[in-house]
Amino acid sequence: MPELPEVETIARQLAPMVGHRVQRLEIIDRARLKPKDPARLAGREVTAVRRLGKLVLIELAPALYCTVHLRMTGRLIWHGESARAPHERAHLRARFVLDGAQLLFYDTRRFGVIEIADALADIAPAGVDPLDETLTREAFGELVARANQDLKAFLMRQDRLVGIGNIYASEILFRCKLSPLRRTRTLEARQVTALLRATREILQRAIENCGTTFSDFQDAHGVTGSYQQYLAVYGREGERCSRRGCAGVIARVVQQQRSTFYCPECQR
Repeated sequence: MPELPEVETIARQLAPMVGHRVQRLEIIDRARLKPKDPARLAGREVTAVRRLGKLVLIELAPALYCTVHLRMTGRLIWHGESARAPHERAHLRARFVLDGAQLLFYDTRRFGVIEIADALADIAPAGVDPLDETLTREAFGELVARANQDLKAFLMRQDRLVGIGNIYASEILFRCKLSPLRRTRTLEARQVTALLRATREILQRAIENCGTTFSDFQDAHGVTGSYQQYLAVYGREGERCSRRGCAGVIARVVQQQRSTFYCPECQR
């Protein structure tokens, strides 16, 4: 499932949509995609495209908001040269037709969602964005203190922090040498600071590499991400820990029905 870095990558690449006017939103998979009154997009100008948690947010004028949640296998492919550009038809679920361009939504497993809303508050996620500059160490510490759960589960709770999924949660905790099994309430102040710093460092580096691709993810130009080359623990069960001076072996445990990877030797 695309996480924060993958969605951020796509949102940035869709910046050329700004200034284009929507002619229509064509819903091809009407059995699964049911945005409320898609005809309302017609004639509106795209004023911004940005990430909102794990959602791609398209802002329009007069005021209207459209979000795309990629879920497991969703892809957004941008054709900026022509609204009639040739394109792949398999698994095409929806098409945003603009003046001289088009944005295509593909989804193999058909879990993706398109929503339309009058107010941003109606679609905004409840959690805090970990890359939000207004998130201070103190505010982050309060989130940690209130959680009282395993660190891995805390990082993935979308009602607390938005955008972090299974891959990056494991990588973040390895970076700051904290066990995914450790309870949030046991952290010292310096460890809370290290956790926030590691979260931002891992997410930013993943964005710089256009995200992680194991099977489905492609960016808005149809190109795969490359951060999988730099994963330290995720998917590396049984391998020697890459941290200098550590003789540990990467282990896999199951938390909340998801695989977690970590080094029991250096993550405490």
